Amino acid sequence: MTADAIPFPHSGARRISAAVVAVLALVAALLTTAAPAHADNSVVEMPALVPGGPDYQQKLKDEVGFWNLSKMAKAALNNEDHDAVAPSGGWDAYSKPWPVRQGLIGRTAGKLLMEYKNLDTGATELSACSGDVVTSANKSVVITAGHCVGYHLPVVGPNLFVDNMVFIPGFNGAGLARHTDSTALPGKDVAPYGVWGVTREWTTDTWAHNGDWAAGGDMAALLVANPDDPRPIAEVTGGQKIAFNQPRAQHSVLFGYPTSNERNYYSHAQNKVAAPLQRDYDGRTLMYAEGDAWSDPVYYNDVITGAMAPGSSGGPWLQNFDPATGEGVQTGAFSRYDDPGQIIGIQGWLIGPNLQATQFGDEEQAVYFAAQSVNRQPVNRA
Repeated sequence: MTADAIPFPHSGARRISAAVVAVLALVAALLTTAAPAHADNSVVEMPALVPGGPDYQQKLKDEVGFWNLSKMAKAALNNEDHDAVAPSGGWDAYSKPWPVRQGLIGRTAGKLLMEYKNLDTGATELSACSGDVVTSANKSVVITAGHCVGYHLPVVGPNLFVDNMVFIPGFNGAGLARHTDSTALPGKDVAPYGVWGVTREWTTDTWAHNGDWAAGGDMAALLVANPDDPRPIAEVTGGQKIAFNQPRAQHSVLFGYPTSNERNYYSHAQNKVAAPLQRDYDGRTLMYAEGDAWSDPVYYNDVITGAMAPGSSGGPWLQNFDPATGEGVQTGAFSRYDDPGQIIGIQGWLIGPNLQATQFGDEEQAVYFAAQSVNRQPVNRA
């Protein structure tokens, strides 16, 4: 895979402060006086993670087999070396755990594990996001955020793209040891519905060419397959309904796997909220936040006040959610944070008491259609 095959522009090696990064992103956003135009509804497909061919099955097996328990723990759990801490005031609408395997959402929501490659340095790093299985013609589509497959920051970098990615629906990290050198693959206790390799990825044209949160379009669709199960994923987990161009500012529920507390506005270390509201995450548990959304006038996203942390990126944003059945309609994917008190500050987009989701419109619909229209298993033309 060569750098010039990647749709994200290659940034230089120069490095400047995070403050400047934030200002650049903010200036770009403020210069946009209307929602970004997507007249051609163009879609960008990333280079295939598991290309078709006579060795497709072996490559898929290798992709999934990369994620032994040791690598999984490094990517799936937080970097602060401590377990989750519930708020002393009790879990609330800002975030609370969803019961393991309960309802449809307990099967369709899952954790994404990624190995990123830095196009500037060649270095690799492990990370995690969240995603959701949606109904689709090929029964094989998972929706997440565009920045979970790759992103760049103009001028300052980094310029990252995924070169290995798996999806674990219903991920349960309760028994995943933090410090382990085990090369064993996860069992049903951690991956109750299996580990699914991401074979192909599509994202919006806007995100592919402006992967910096300033222009929006932060959404991606993934095609997944399991080397140990011939069925499509939606036949195993079911799929959430998905809809586009839905009414904005509705009561919304966000699901994801918050992992890192370094940018968790509600963490004990940040100490930004009253003590009874402070909480920490470890990445082991599916959490959710809910509230009445409002529309952000700068980034064209819907927003709720909530305490979800990094690791929740790409998690499903649902309307008309029924907690009794775990069913809803996915109308967005978690993208970034928002702090209206720092609208011209330096950290509002990195950390804030509010959660922003990319709301699915025409461009996101085109991405979904591209993913659902392909064969879930490549045709072997060798």
